[in-house]
Amino acid sequence: MKRLFPLLCALLVACGSLPAAPTTGQLLGAPTTLNMTGRALTAQAAPRVEGDVFRVRLTLQTPRAQRLPPVRVTDLYVVTRDGVWSTPVGKAAAQGCGKGCLTTQVAGPARGLQRGAVQVVVGLRDAQGRSYLLRDQTVSVR
Repeated sequence: MKRLFPLLCALLVACGSLPAAPTTGQLLGAPTTLNMTGRALTAQAAPRVEGDVFRVRLTLQTPRAQRLPPVRVTDLYVVTRDGVWSTPVGKAAAQGCGKGCLTTQVAGPARGLQRGAVQVVVGLRDAQGRSYLLRDQTVSVR
């Protein structure tokens, strides 16, 4: 029993350190512009349903092609009237599209998603490990 106590303590600490998924209210309250290192960062999403597959093309950009701050896309959330569709974004998914632009394409099971108005929110992480949410202003699933 004495040998198991340190292991149990370590497991409990590890469980408490996992980040919680954002609530629907947090997603809908996410800003549409982030000021990161003095640069305004916006998101534009183009979601579409193709049979049983849901695809989202997401573009992060700065105005006037300013250099993007060091940021990584970590998660993608789509808020619909029926709930939240989410998926983690892999490192290989992001591609540069110019000095002030980053494009990510994500696909996953549609899970009943329909065409119509949605809110697309992207989870970001900066070079210091801080997490942010950024929302596209208006999006419609095609």
